Amino acid sequence: MLSTDDHINNGHYQGRHLVLHLRAIREWAHRTTVWRWRQRGATLGHIRRFRRTGNVRATVLKGRLLLSLALWRVFWPRGIHHEANVWLFHSNGQTRFYHASQISRAEDDLALSTKRASVTARQALLAINRQLRYNYWYLPLPFGIANAPRERIIDIDEAALFTELANRSRGKAALIRRVRDVGPYGHSEKLNILTAICGEEPLPGQSARRWVDTWRDGGTTINKFQRFIQRVLDDLGPGTPNDHYVFTMDNLNTHRNILIQQMIYAAGHVCVFRAPYCPVDSPIEHLFNTIQIALTLAMYNINTIAEVRRWFLATLRRMRSFHRYFEHVGMRN
Repeated sequence: MLSTDDHINNGHYQGRHLVLHLRAIREWAHRTTVWRWRQRGATLGHIRRFRRTGNVRATVLKGRLLLSLALWRVFWPRGIHHEANVWLFHSNGQTRFYHASQISRAEDDLALSTKRASVTARQALLAINRQLRYNYWYLPLPFGIANAPRERIIDIDEAALFTELANRSRGKAALIRRVRDVGPYGHSEKLNILTAICGEEPLPGQSARRWVDTWRDGGTTINKFQRFIQRVLDDLGPGTPNDHYVFTMDNLNTHRNILIQQMIYAAGHVCVFRAPYCPVDSPIEHLFNTIQIALTLAMYNINTIAEVRRWFLATLRRMRSFHRYFEHVGMRN
């Protein structure tokens, strides 16, 4: 003999008016719910409700494995999920592999996020270069800048700007479409910039001193660099043992030319070279990064190398001071 529930279920599947009426007034479950109840009764032997968990996802990687994943990210920050899986496989006694989504959830729990990576050259880790970097930061003049006031440091470097630098690497489009836009492409003209900035904090209404030279053809020759250094020395005036400036620059052959060093020391100032392969120690390198970001913001206004030069000089003029760049790399009074 069929029960009332069986009659209603049978009527539901046969499309009888009773069940349709009950569904319309929300007094009987949807056909999907009834099917789920039948499946639950067949597999579990009951149709009781499951305990509510608040949609809290299960934590698979925890404890020692979570710590192991965190340590792995410290040493291999650019590793991919498959490489992390191999590491966890051996850390877990070679018992199981994990899905990429489980590793991603564990990294979310560790507050790790994906971001653009920066790379340090392996040559910077050589013993000789590590010693030179130590000398640069912790020895007094003329071997290092340990006793050099920030406002008396002048950082010098050169860079090359192209119209392609204004292109933005990211954009938005439909899910199934590529991001396509028009802009500079290919090998365009090069704009060479030779810049020197001072770490002084200017008085209200004034700007920190800076020197700029730009040209298109060739690189930084000794003659160009000599004329540039002479212009800087003329603006600074002669130095004394108690009142002089410290020129910091990288190890480009043009910079290390004996004629350039003689010019600086003859004017009463000092020259200190940074450790090789350590651009992170240079304030002006971070300035160049700011310049590149400014060019991408003006992407739709830049089509020629002349416009690149105009936007570069305009961006530099808007900067009142550079002492934040010096503080960022560790140069403080």
